[in-house]
Amino acid sequence: MANFIKRLSLRVKLVSSIVLAIVLVIVIVQLVKKDEVTPAQAMIKTGIEKLTPDRAAVLAGQEWKPSSAGADGFAEALSNADYTLYVDPVTTQVAVADKRSGFRWTSNPPKEKLAEEKVKGTLLTNLQSPFVLTYVRTQGKDQTIREVTNALDPKLKKSISANENLVQVTYSLPDKNLSFSIQYELTKEGLKARIPTDGIKEEGEYAVFSIELLPYFGAASATEDGYLFVPDGPGGLIKFEKERAGVSRGYSHQVYGLELTNAGNWSRSGERRENIAYPVFGVKRGNNAFVAVLTKGGDSANISAMPPGLKSTFYNIFSGQIYREEYLYRMSRLAAPMKAIQKERLQTDREVEYRFLNGKDADYVGMAKSYRSYLEQASKLGEAMKPVEHVPLTLRLMGGNFTEAYSRIQYVAATTFPQATEIANTLYDRGVKNMDIIYYGWQSKGDYDLYKRFPIEPKLGGESAARDFISEMRKKDVDVMFEDDFVWMNQDNSELSGKNNGIRGIDGTVYIDEGWFINKPERTVAMAYETIDKLKDIGVSGILYNWVGEMVFHDYDKSLIGTRENTISVYEGLLKYTQKTLGHAGVYRGNDYTVAGSNIIVGMPSESSYDFMVDETVPFYPIAVHGHTAYTFGDGNLRNDVEEEFLKAIEYGATPSFFLTHDESRKLKYTASGYLFSSQYDKWTDRILQEYEAFDSLSGLYAQRIDNHEKLSKDVFATTYEDGTRVVVDYGRKTFYVEKGVGA
Repeated sequence: MANFIKRLSLRVKLVSSIVLAIVLVIVIVQLVKKDEVTPAQAMIKTGIEKLTPDRAAVLAGQEWKPSSAGADGFAEALSNADYTLYVDPVTTQVAVADKRSGFRWTSNPPKEKLAEEKVKGTLLTNLQSPFVLTYVRTQGKDQTIREVTNALDPKLKKSISANENLVQVTYSLPDKNLSFSIQYELTKEGLKARIPTDGIKEEGEYAVFSIELLPYFGAASATEDGYLFVPDGPGGLIKFEKERAGVSRGYSHQVYGLELTNAGNWSRSGERRENIAYPVFGVKRGNNAFVAVLTKGGDSANISAMPPGLKSTFYNIFSGQIYREEYLYRMSRLAAPMKAIQKERLQTDREVEYRFLNGKDADYVGMAKSYRSYLEQASKLGEAMKPVEHVPLTLRLMGGNFTEAYSRIQYVAATTFPQATEIANTLYDRGVKNMDIIYYGWQSKGDYDLYKRFPIEPKLGGESAARDFISEMRKKDVDVMFEDDFVWMNQDNSELSGKNNGIRGIDGTVYIDEGWFINKPERTVAMAYETIDKLKDIGVSGILYNWVGEMVFHDYDKSLIGTRENTISVYEGLLKYTQKTLGHAGVYRGNDYTVAGSNIIVGMPSESSYDFMVDETVPFYPIAVHGHTAYTFGDGNLRNDVEEEFLKAIEYGATPSFFLTHDESRKLKYTASGYLFSSQYDKWTDRILQEYEAFDSLSGLYAQRIDNHEKLSKDVFATTYEDGTRVVVDYGRKTFYVEKGVGA
């Protein structure tokens, strides 16, 4: 009996110990969670304010009655120092006269041109309308059937209102209980065309799917001298030609890429084209041109360019405003997916600003400089860079990454912090006197679980070695940035719940691609905030953000629907906070909303998507941002064509970049960084020094704006900077030379 009591007592003590241990674990977990910064707290601490969209007012009760109209039916509606807006009260077509040149831009081709048109039916009436409306039913079995109408629809009613600043045309379909308005406003640069969201009324079973705004504004015939400008890669020209073989669908792509949460649009592991990084398009017609900037709602719009023979005999380019998405959903896991249309309309204003150019400014260079002015006026360009004695080399170092072997997660180190010091010192001693270092794979187990990135990976030397490395670099005035990803999360490797933290698709489910989900922007901020706090203590100079500069999305969480505009606003705030706290911030590829908050753009596209429509690639985007944000193209050791891509970087004003390791790159073959196929630094040192010497010869141009770009012959191009210095690149001879300007 005594033994039984003794055993029972021991069991009670054992159980009590286990219970106590469990309680302690729970307490510790709770304390850890209590110390963790929530997304809401992080937004406050970083000073990122909730987006409050600025909506345009809708005119009411101010009917426009023109005193008289010209022989062509147009009457003057608005005028300023440089432009006059005319409106045809019957057709609602508009025209803008440029008083500086006498050129007249029209929303639609003139009647004499239409008399030669070959298309019939809806395509012909579209040519005569300031818009093309696509709408859908919200009830019944045919909810995915799209119907199209325009201003020539006999059932459509029109009314025109105006005040001293703008003209508003309201279109309504009484039988559909559907209406919307287009507003026109003259500016110092030209014309603004706007669709106020408060002017859209959907009071029946029909809803707006999309609106093509001024689809034929500035449309040109194939016989004219000029081209369309499309925002493909750094910039693309579609030249006016009579014959254009091999084109079937024209050019039509969504700004910043397709909506991720829409099934089938995009895959994390799949190939993709060069997404539009800046919402801009343009037209050149002889000595006159315009550049159009999507100043509001551009993140939910397509830019489309059409050649003759597709929808008309004209070249035309325009924006298609997206109000609802078509998507796939499943009634059950076993059922086949079905098409559906998004129920709720995107509640954002849409605005396009047409900035008119003439004479020597009427080309893609003038367009880029006008866009640069817009970015500057809108505080989206950032401060001018400071001159440097030597061009900075962007030295990207791969620390290492994880691999799965024998059911274990192992970290494979390719460049420890002491080895990183060795690489940087070697290059510095051999002539690279200015460099910016970006260190990848520093987190515990690398990319394996980015929710638990600390402590710094021990196999690299840990925090103490990181401090020593950064301290050593600081002695040489070299900044060290750490690269990180706060957007994508692998739910299989992390305890962070996709259910609570991942963005949702239109069907309400968390968007997951091969086990990866995308953090809500506020969660991204929370993770970045805590990381920045720790990296600041170590001495890190900044963060290079993955995905923030190349990808935006909606979040259709029913509790708080977030638009692409909201994502952009949060990312802008995060970049500015990073700059303020650490000193520097950087992004990949560089969508235009990141320019003001980025010190460097890594991997900016230097080529177009090789679209059948694009005849020539031009440096539109580099012209717009050079002198305000540094940018690199492909890394020098990972190029497809070493010499040509090197020369393209010289021609477009990029800075040199190499992605290196201390050890042989084959060590990384079976890791998450297996793509780094040729990176061992001692094999690339001579090439780095050779290229750096070439780039450094242009150090005086580093902080200057680009003033001009010319194609001198088939293989020869010239880029001119503010002080008149001209860099001439000859792809035939694989060389370049510099002509000093008067102010150099």
